[in-house]
Amino acid sequence: MANKKVGLSDSEWKILKVLWEHYPLSCRQIENQLKEDTGWTRHDIFSFLKRMEVKGAVHRKEASPHHLYYPILDYQEAVADETRSFLKKLWDGNLGLMVSSMVREEKLGEKEIDELMKSLQEAKKGLGGELK
Repeated sequence: MANKKVGLSDSEWKILKVLWEHYPLSCRQIENQLKEDTGWTRHDIFSFLKRMEVKGAVHRKEASPHHLYYPILDYQEAVADETRSFLKKLWDGNLGLMVSSMVREEKLGEKEIDELMKSLQEAKKGLGGELK
Protein backbone atom coordinates (compact mmCIF):
# COMPACT_ATOMS: atom_id res chain seq x y z
CA MET A 1 0.00 0.00 0.00
CA ALA A 2 1.38 3.37 -0.95
CA ASN A 3 1.42 6.11 1.63
CA LYS A 4 1.10 9.85 1.35
CA LYS A 5 0.28 12.59 3.80
CA VAL A 6 -3.45 13.15 3.73
CA GLY A 7 -4.25 15.04 6.94
CA LEU A 8 -6.63 12.65 8.67
CA SER A 9 -9.14 13.81 11.26
CA ASP A 10 -9.62 11.87 14.51
CA SER A 11 -12.85 10.42 13.09
CA GLU A 12 -11.08 9.26 9.94
CA TRP A 13 -8.39 7.60 12.06
CA LYS A 14 -11.10 5.61 13.89
CA ILE A 15 -12.49 4.35 10.60
CA LEU A 16 -9.04 3.49 9.23
CA LYS A 17 -8.18 1.53 12.37
CA VAL A 18 -11.27 -0.62 11.82
CA LEU A 19 -10.42 -1.10 8.15
CA TRP A 20 -6.80 -2.02 8.89
CA GLU A 21 -8.04 -4.77 11.21
CA HIS A 22 -10.90 -6.17 9.11
CA TYR A 23 -10.89 -5.04 5.46
CA PRO A 24 -12.77 -5.16 3.19
CA LEU A 25 -15.85 -3.81 4.94
CA SER A 26 -19.12 -2.26 3.86
CA CYS A 27 -20.35 1.02 5.32
CA ARG A 28 -22.84 -0.96 7.41
CA GLN A 29 -20.10 -3.22 8.79
CA ILE A 30 -17.99 -0.19 9.72
CA GLU A 31 -21.03 1.34 11.41
CA ASN A 32 -21.55 -1.86 13.42
CA GLN A 33 -17.92 -1.77 14.57
CA LEU A 34 -18.04 1.90 15.67
CA LYS A 35 -21.64 2.65 16.60
CA GLU A 36 -21.37 1.78 20.30
CA ASP A 37 -18.26 3.91 20.85
CA THR A 38 -19.16 6.82 18.57
CA GLY A 39 -22.93 6.85 18.04
CA TRP A 40 -22.30 7.47 14.34
CA THR A 41 -25.02 6.61 11.86
CA ARG A 42 -24.45 4.99 8.47
CA HIS A 43 -24.86 8.45 6.93
CA ASP A 44 -22.04 9.79 9.15
CA ILE A 45 -19.76 6.89 8.19
CA PHE A 46 -20.58 7.31 4.50
CA SER A 47 -19.73 11.02 4.68
CA PHE A 48 -16.36 10.24 6.29
CA LEU A 49 -15.66 7.52 3.73
CA LYS A 50 -16.41 9.85 0.79
CA ARG A 51 -14.01 12.44 2.21
CA MET A 52 -11.39 9.75 2.84
CA GLU A 53 -11.72 8.54 -0.76
CA VAL A 54 -11.01 12.06 -2.02
CA LYS A 55 -7.97 12.26 0.27
CA GLY A 56 -6.68 8.92 -1.01
CA ALA A 57 -6.96 7.14 2.35
CA VAL A 58 -9.47 4.46 1.28
CA HIS A 59 -10.58 2.73 -1.89
CA ARG A 60 -14.18 1.81 -2.64
CA LYS A 61 -14.89 -1.30 -4.68
CA GLU A 62 -18.26 -1.49 -6.36
CA ALA A 63 -19.92 -4.65 -5.07
CA SER A 64 -23.42 -6.01 -4.70
CA PRO A 65 -25.36 -5.39 -2.55
CA HIS A 66 -22.95 -3.02 -0.73
CA HIS A 67 -19.77 -1.24 -1.74
CA LEU A 68 -16.65 -2.51 0.01
CA TYR A 69 -13.94 -0.26 1.44
CA TYR A 70 -10.22 -0.98 1.66
CA PRO A 71 -7.47 1.07 3.32
CA ILE A 72 -4.94 2.53 0.91
CA LEU A 73 -2.60 3.91 3.56
CA ASP A 74 -0.14 1.53 5.20
CA TYR A 75 -0.65 1.47 8.98
CA GLN A 76 3.01 1.74 10.00
CA GLU A 77 3.73 4.55 7.54
CA ALA A 78 0.58 6.47 8.49
CA VAL A 79 1.44 6.25 12.20
CA ALA A 80 5.04 7.32 11.52
CA ASP A 81 3.84 10.31 9.46
CA GLU A 82 1.35 11.31 12.16
CA THR A 83 4.05 10.99 14.83
CA ARG A 84 6.48 13.17 12.85
CA SER A 85 3.77 15.77 12.30
CA PHE A 86 2.89 15.77 16.02
CA LEU A 87 6.56 16.06 16.98
CA LYS A 88 7.16 18.93 14.58
CA LYS A 89 4.01 20.80 15.57
CA LEU A 90 4.46 20.63 19.34
CA TRP A 91 8.21 20.32 19.89
CA ASP A 92 9.71 21.76 16.69
CA GLY A 93 10.96 18.28 15.79
CA ASN A 94 13.01 17.87 18.99
CA LEU A 95 12.47 14.23 19.99
CA GLY A 96 14.50 14.53 23.20
CA LEU A 97 12.35 17.45 24.35
CA MET A 98 9.18 15.47 23.59
CA VAL A 99 10.37 12.40 25.51
CA SER A 100 11.43 14.54 28.48
CA SER A 101 8.07 16.28 28.49
CA MET A 102 6.14 13.02 28.27
CA VAL A 103 8.18 11.41 31.06
CA ARG A 104 7.58 14.43 33.34
CA GLU A 105 3.84 14.55 32.64
CA GLU A 106 2.97 10.84 32.68
CA LYS A 107 3.44 8.31 35.44
CA LEU A 108 5.47 5.55 33.83
CA GLY A 109 5.28 1.97 35.02
CA GLU A 110 8.30 -0.30 35.26
CA LYS A 111 7.40 -2.01 31.97
CA GLU A 112 7.17 1.33 30.15
CA ILE A 113 10.49 2.48 31.58
CA ASP A 114 12.10 -0.82 30.51
CA GLU A 115 10.69 -0.41 26.97
CA LEU A 116 11.94 3.17 26.81
CA MET A 117 15.40 2.17 28.05
CA LYS A 118 15.56 -0.68 25.53
CA SER A 119 14.66 1.68 22.68
CA LEU A 120 17.25 4.21 23.83
CA GLN A 121 19.92 1.50 24.12
CA GLU A 122 19.15 0.28 20.59
CA ALA A 123 19.37 3.85 19.30
CA LYS A 124 22.68 4.37 21.09
CA LYS A 125 24.10 1.12 19.66
CA GLY A 126 23.08 2.34 16.20
CA LEU A 127 25.35 5.33 16.81
CA GLY A 128 28.24 3.07 17.82
CA GLY A 129 27.92 3.49 21.57
CA GLU A 130 26.17 1.92 24.51
CA LEU A 131 24.15 3.35 27.41
CA LYS A 132 25.50 2.66 30.89
